[in-house]
Amino acid sequence: MKFRNTKSFIKHLVPLLSLTVLANTAQAEDKAHSSETKLAPVTVQADLRGAEESKLPVSTTVMDAANLQDRGANQLEDVLLQTPNVNFAGQDARAKHIQIRGMGERDDYTGAPNPSVGLAIDGIDFSGIGMISNLFDVKQVEVLRGPQSTRYGDTAIAGLINIQTNDPTPYQENMIETSIGNGSLTEVGLMTSGPFSDKKDSPQYRVAIQKHYDNGFRDNVYLHRDDTNKHDELNVRGKLRFFPTEKSQLDLTLLHADYNDGYDAWSLNNTLTTLSDQPGKDTQRTHAGAIKYQYFGQVATLTSTTTAANSDMIYSYDQDWTYKGYYSTPFTGTFKDAKNRSSFSQELRWVSQPNARIFNKSTDWLFGVFASRLEEKNKIDSDFNDNGTQYPWHVTSKYEVNKFAGFGQLDTHFSSKTVLTTGVRLEHHESKFNSTDGDSFKPNENLVGANISLTQTLTQHQSAYVSVARGYKAGGFNPGLPTNKKYLTYYKTETAMNYEIGHRMNLANNRLKTQFDVFYMDRQNPQFDGYTYIGSNYVFYTENFDKATNYGLEGQLDWQVNDQWKTFANLGLLNTTVKGSSSSGAFTIDGRQQPHAPNYQFLLGGQYRSHGYVARLEYTGMDAFYFSNSNNARSKPYQIVNARVGYETKSWDATLWVKNLTDERYATRGFFFGNDPTWTNKKYIRLGDPRSFGITTHVYF
Repeated sequence: MKFRNTKSFIKHLVPLLSLTVLANTAQAEDKAHSSETKLAPVTVQADLRGAEESKLPVSTTVMDAANLQDRGANQLEDVLLQTPNVNFAGQDARAKHIQIRGMGERDDYTGAPNPSVGLAIDGIDFSGIGMISNLFDVKQVEVLRGPQSTRYGDTAIAGLINIQTNDPTPYQENMIETSIGNGSLTEVGLMTSGPFSDKKDSPQYRVAIQKHYDNGFRDNVYLHRDDTNKHDELNVRGKLRFFPTEKSQLDLTLLHADYNDGYDAWSLNNTLTTLSDQPGKDTQRTHAGAIKYQYFGQVATLTSTTTAANSDMIYSYDQDWTYKGYYSTPFTGTFKDAKNRSSFSQELRWVSQPNARIFNKSTDWLFGVFASRLEEKNKIDSDFNDNGTQYPWHVTSKYEVNKFAGFGQLDTHFSSKTVLTTGVRLEHHESKFNSTDGDSFKPNENLVGANISLTQTLTQHQSAYVSVARGYKAGGFNPGLPTNKKYLTYYKTETAMNYEIGHRMNLANNRLKTQFDVFYMDRQNPQFDGYTYIGSNYVFYTENFDKATNYGLEGQLDWQVNDQWKTFANLGLLNTTVKGSSSSGAFTIDGRQQPHAPNYQFLLGGQYRSHGYVARLEYTGMDAFYFSNSNNARSKPYQIVNARVGYETKSWDATLWVKNLTDERYATRGFFFGNDPTWTNKKYIRLGDPRSFGITTHVYF
């Protein structure tokens, strides 16, 4: 397997890993049997059956509540780039365009939603609009890599991110979290949970509220403001749990998020200093809820999950990134996209009990049905003035899609050590789109996803798997195209065959865990984005290339060396290719790496915890990657260091932290185009946040 730009990385990484291991081996051997500190097993809730992570035949990263707190993770973007082969396009105030193994969208669309990475919060679908992925009072974050179409349908051809918040507790617990830091950071969170009474099977509740503010680390020198790129965010979650009978459970989840973020992230000289006279915003106001009913029967557990969500969003920016009068000729513009998305879903799932196995008591089974409806309304207003010529663009659109699916899975136990898993999902799409530009589409299609895997327990502490999965992503249409681009009106369904081998190991009395996965993905009719101009406005479209391949490996290590020391490392290697040329003929990427698909990513670190003192150091790195299919502009490789030191007791803790300790300048998004009156193409990059520091405290009562 050949990876470009990785030789020097591996040359330096391998000795570093070796030194880390050797330095701790003596201590580990001395305390291998006396230490009581262990790495607890984790159940992956995103799996249809809810399997233990070590037994799941999928490349998975799971971060539980303790791990998230040790990292100081507050938003999903705080952990994405530390996860093997996961990236995101930093075009927005928060991460919502995510790539897994090089697959995923990078821009806000101008037509219908078409995500490749599924994102769910407590079972509610927020794929493509996940900027509200707050991690306060979260139980765990699960990242499943590779096609998850059997589990999650056409929005998860690249993978799935599942965020599970903490459930109500049968005992009383409360917590207050506060943070202050540079960049005007102020954060306050409150959580309370417990039963309504002392009676057995009393209803339980949990409420979590967090308010976050920071100024966004940009300095607008024209407006003399430092808050034009601010994050002003409120998250409220409430949960209720009831026990209608001894064999049933009812969970109600309510979510409210109000993100009133600024958007002033781009500058003509690629710095953190901006000149916009009309800075934009990136907002999302969401109300959502879920009802989950479980009946634990003798033969099977019936789970009914109903979800509903409504989100109002505004995405706007200053198109010229400057103020009126900066140029000698008029060159100004603004862009605004106002969205409303509402969704509803219903799933019924039957999961067999151990005593209800079929085929001579060898096979566990499950099956289910799913239906959903999504409606989105968009209103785009764009006004651009180039040397006195106006280029107005005003369009409204409405998109509706109904999905109906049936799915099933069989887990056949050939022996106590060998399990064959087969699954299938049949999905029907009915969609409708119309706009004031005169576009009208009503495509319908049937889609099929499937998976088969063989899991083998090798020893008491090791297992391996081999799997084949077929993922799919619905075809669609491109609205707003000019006459000479009408041949791009429709694009085909994409399919992906993913071949994967994995190994799991759990040694040293459950204190050393490793995962290693190798994959090869063959994509047919791969969907990639492009763009064209109408006047001076961009029109983005999706088109099919002939073929694409995404292959590589993911490695993860967690080692609780002894009661005090913990070492951890993640590694993602990725190689991607594309066959075919753009239908527009303007640019070709035949044989080139895919965009936002770095050849390597890594995380290396250690943590010390003893007598209340805690210290943690993280070293993260990423290779260069292309920004787009429309040009050859690239980022640069970079490394980031995070550090934390604190003191903790059972009732409180306090932690001093620094993110991006070396103040690295790195790109999370980039373009290559002309944005001045000469229309000279240049590379523009969106920088990640500079060094930040602060203190976070928790009080438990």
